Amino acid sequence: MITVLKHPLVLHELTNIRNKETNTELFRNATFRIGLHLAIESLQTLNTEKVNVVTPNEMTDGDKITGKVIIVPVLRAGLGLVNAFQTVYPDCVLGYIGLRRNEETFTAEEYYYSMPVINPEDKIIILEIMLATGGSTCSALSRLQLEGATDMTVVSIISAPEGIEKLRTEFPNVKIITAALDRGLNDKKYIVPGLGDAGDRYSGR
Repeated sequence: MITVLKHPLVLHELTNIRNKETNTELFRNATFRIGLHLAIESLQTLNTEKVNVVTPNEMTDGDKITGKVIIVPVLRAGLGLVNAFQTVYPDCVLGYIGLRRNEETFTAEEYYYSMPVINPEDKIIILEIMLATGGSTCSALSRLQLEGATDMTVVSIISAPEGIEKLRTEFPNVKIITAALDRGLNDKKYIVPGLGDAGDRYSGR
């Protein structure tokens, strides 16, 4: 299942981050604001249980989130979305996967992995600013699946049809939430029209 955000504020901020003249500060701020919308959308399906709560007037029913929410930014660009998710849900737990793209084969190579214990009821949200070929994302999903993850959602700002198709084929039960679905990939496997190298632009390079 794929969800593409259509909120006018998201579309406005997408225009800002696509613009090659946008400086680092504005790029980071726009990424954060888009991330807030992505976080709210991706956290709509959290599991809750009924609890009693005492108001100043009487006892009533309330809801409490159950299970961990593990936010997994794929290094390095995925870090750009972490702050937005922590703002929306401060109790989230962080894990990290470092994947480097081999520029000759365009395949993902893992160089770092640090994750809390994953239980079947935990919700895992993988953060990628750009979902291009889907190779690094599928590598992350495979590793997390081996560690016991069952409820996984992939969140990106901009996605390419090639990456979406790869995820749908290899992980049909994984939800995908993105702010934009672009035309496709160029010969260097970058998304077009895209926004360039998200990691470089977010890092100020």
